[in-house]
Amino acid sequence: MVRDIITLLMSRVLIVLGILAAILLAGLILAFILIPTPRVVQIQPADGSSSVPPTTPITITFSAPMDRVRTQSNVRIEPRVLGIFDWQDDQTLTWTPRARLPLSTTMTVRVTADALSAFRRPLADASASRFTTLGHTTLVASTPALDARFVYLPDHVTMTFNRPLDGGLLADSISIEPSLKNQQRAVNGSTVTVRGFFEPHTRYQITIPAVVTDSEFGIELDRDYVWSFTTTSQYPHFSILNRDRTLNASADVPASIPTQFINVSRLDIALYPLTTREFETQSTAPFETWSALRPTSTPLVSQSIITNAQLDQYTQQAVDLGALPAGAYYLRITTPEEVGDTQLLLLK
Repeated sequence: MVRDIITLLMSRVLIVLGILAAILLAGLILAFILIPTPRVVQIQPADGSSSVPPTTPITITFSAPMDRVRTQSNVRIEPRVLGIFDWQDDQTLTWTPRARLPLSTTMTVRVTADALSAFRRPLADASASRFTTLGHTTLVASTPALDARFVYLPDHVTMTFNRPLDGGLLADSISIEPSLKNQQRAVNGSTVTVRGFFEPHTRYQITIPAVVTDSEFGIELDRDYVWSFTTTSQYPHFSILNRDRTLNASADVPASIPTQFINVSRLDIALYPLTTREFETQSTAPFETWSALRPTSTPLVSQSIITNAQLDQYTQQAVDLGALPAGAYYLRITTPEEVGDTQLLLLK
């Protein structure tokens, strides 16, 4: 009798436990179904970013708490760079490079779909971001021009870089040969100015070594900058030897343009075709208008010629444009010494 009662009670307990287990399992299944699928909300730097500083950390934000170990093992950074993972919270992962990222490089950050949430749910989709890192510090402008061979007695020269420089490092590294009397150096943001007394008829060489860095990121120059020029006692000058605005010549035979110059190292030549209407407009326009014309079309002829100039001596040199078809043209000749001239051509 007692044994039957115990057996009955045990069976009922097992039934209750089975029901509870079923309810618990159903609850777990329902909870799993209702738990949202995790997604990558944001990757920083954002996709398409450029000029990203090479020490910038990468931050990945998820829509749900994540399994830290499984998620880290499914983050890919290319090109491969050593770095350290750190979680700000269960939804925000930061990767910081041990050394700076490679310069001028497109970096790719990928999170594969195998990353799991804290509830063991995989990502809805893989995600990626591509960004380009900052490049080297570079020289973007100078006065006089970096490729000018002749310079009329300056009292200073300037060099402008794409970012502010480390003034102390620059002052210790820049060299000028021969040295200037009363030399002064100043760094104002990204512009370097060197003042002093330049001797006439003297070849100077200014060297800024690649060890010079910018002041914010410590990124060195892309190369050594060596700048050479000869001082003159006369201003550079260049002109096309034709008194009229329009030079008339025959088509389909070699066109030769006479020029004269002093203290000019190179001729940069661009010849643009003009429509009949453009030619008529420019042939009657004020001098300031037509001489300053900057055509937007691609030049028919584009070439550079090294001159045979001698220091402080006027020189004549013909510019050969080759055989050209009949039509109207705009000729523009510039030089590194920042003098030049223009000419309308009408070939028949």
